[in-house]
Amino acid sequence: MSGLRKLTLAYAGLLVLLALTVGSSFIHLGGFNASINMGIGLAKAAVIAVLFMHMTREEPLVPLVAVAVAVWLFIMAGLTLIS
Repeated sequence: MSGLRKLTLAYAGLLVLLALTVGSSFIHLGGFNASINMGIGLAKAAVIAVLFMHMTREEPLVPLVAVAVAVWLFIMAGLTLIS
């Protein structure tokens, strides 16, 4: 796949995810809004990490650290939402 095609697909995907984020702000789901928006944010971060940071072509330690950071972020966000 050519570089321009990848960038165009990434741009379109990020715009769709942005539209989902904006759309979810108009729907009242109580506590589930935060969960949905965290999932959408994770999808945005995954697109950026794979396409722009080349996480799939790095040494195995780099993606492992990225996954560990994501897990730690979800633990901290979950602990924040408990109270």
